[in-house]
Amino acid sequence: MRRAPRSGLCGLLTVLGLCLAVFVGTGCGRSETSNSAHGTNQSELYRRGRITFNRDIAPIVFQHCAPCHRAGLPAPFSLLTYLDAQKHAADMVKVTQARYMPPWLPEPGFGEFVGERKLSVDQIDLIRQWVDEGAVEGAASDLPVTPKWPEGWELGQPDLVLELSPPYTLGAAGKDIHRNFVIPVSLPETVYVRAVEVRPENRSVHHVRILIDQSGESRLRDQADAEPGFDGMRPPAKFPLGHMLTWAPGKSSFPEPAGLSWTLEKDTDIVLQMHLQRTGKTESLQPKIGLYFTNQPPAKSALMIGLLSQLIDIAPDETNYVAERSFKLPVPVQVLGVLPHLHYLGNEVQAFAELPDGTRKWLLLIKHWDFNWQGEYRYTHPVNLPAGARIAMRYTYDNSDRNIRNPSHPPRRVRFGPQSTDEMGELWLQVLPGSASDWAVLQREKMLLDFRETAAFYENFLREHPDDAPAHVGLGKVLGPLGQAAAAAPHFRAALKLDPRQAEAHYYLGLVHLEAREFEQARAAFEEELRVNPAFYKAHVGLSMVAIEAQNLALAEAHARAALRISPKISGLQELLDRIVKAKAKAKP
Repeated sequence: MRRAPRSGLCGLLTVLGLCLAVFVGTGCGRSETSNSAHGTNQSELYRRGRITFNRDIAPIVFQHCAPCHRAGLPAPFSLLTYLDAQKHAADMVKVTQARYMPPWLPEPGFGEFVGERKLSVDQIDLIRQWVDEGAVEGAASDLPVTPKWPEGWELGQPDLVLELSPPYTLGAAGKDIHRNFVIPVSLPETVYVRAVEVRPENRSVHHVRILIDQSGESRLRDQADAEPGFDGMRPPAKFPLGHMLTWAPGKSSFPEPAGLSWTLEKDTDIVLQMHLQRTGKTESLQPKIGLYFTNQPPAKSALMIGLLSQLIDIAPDETNYVAERSFKLPVPVQVLGVLPHLHYLGNEVQAFAELPDGTRKWLLLIKHWDFNWQGEYRYTHPVNLPAGARIAMRYTYDNSDRNIRNPSHPPRRVRFGPQSTDEMGELWLQVLPGSASDWAVLQREKMLLDFRETAAFYENFLREHPDDAPAHVGLGKVLGPLGQAAAAAPHFRAALKLDPRQAEAHYYLGLVHLEAREFEQARAAFEEELRVNPAFYKAHVGLSMVAIEAQNLALAEAHARAALRISPKISGLQELLDRIVKAKAKAKP
């Protein structure tokens, strides 16, 4: 089904105090750059002063405004009739002249994107002239037919609709929260997903990440929480490999590019990670997600590359704080899409590639960042980058009173963190390597990049907070993959000294001992982890490894079976058990 274009006027009206409702938009209209109105040259219309709503303005409003500004959608008023538009005519001029509406952040000429939402200069001037001339209605015969939109779902009726049950109640006051809602998917077989559409159904939802979990761990955390879902920014779930599935105000839903469907295994849980903002009253949340299937399995394997700045520390009154990160591509890629993420202090967003010959290729430029209208941008044509190109982000932040979106007055020190009043700096790129071997090389280098950034964050944090046990565990966990297991061990010990029940510290200390072939110390650490956390299946896997080294295959089998009982969906556990059983049978006299 063809999707209706989308637009809206609400955001700036809220800023101007003309709209008191806080709302979450569902996207706004596609742009048309035609310089004509009903086939008539607009400059001729300006000279003759013949601008009317029915003939000249209604086509613009119907295409770019009404998809959001109509009954039943989050925009605070409708624009489907002349009387509606006349009532808000002056505001329409303000927000279109300021290019605040339709909401579209990327600068033209710095990347071409699917579904661009913007008005041409002539269309903006036409609205202004109409208002200047008294906002005339015009002849009824000139009014085009009111467009029809699909009822409910933007992409048409989904193949499968999932809904959170029971609803989650968000209190009226307090800090933002990141809540993970687990929705089981009961399918008889594996399916391929070509599109996803999210309906948050509540204005308190700032953005959503759509994750999948085949392990069942998210479900266990959900069951351990008295309310629907569980808190935290690092759930045991992840994006489908190579995809960034998100929802934010102003984002339209699109099918995945040809050949890039993703696989949804049967008995998999979908996890909606939702950033929730308080609205001043109690809110009931019951989000829905629509899945659209295809018979075509994925023919290509994309990968997500993230540049993250976790060392953000912005002093009060700083007007031009800069966060920069870069990554040198080890293989050639096609860039399919880009997703920036900042909070309220964000000012300018630059994303580009420095090519081996020294030239710069722009990926994205946003001169005026707006936290409330962030989105994911997909290129109309893939951007080809050669091996050796360095992708880079350069973000600036304004922590002064001059920034009208600054949530703190007077300004306060702001550092990296999950709250909206903290700051972030992320640039995500969906890329397509040319071969399976290139994909593997790129994934390895990308993981090392992530580990180095995370290690730098924890090292910086621990300098000011040396007694933070979770931070010691976090640092130890990334030092291991960076080849610094010996440096990781003191952090696990420090965490356990601060908090003997610290989650995972015993297990990871056991891994350090296992790598050093200190099997008795490893066994003791894994057993202690199970004493603290009996449901931690990885500790059973560790004990199985220790038993194999001791040639006690019966004990190895027992621990492998225990791990499977706890997490029967974990990939590789059944294979481990089968290998142990086979070796045990072979060892019999």
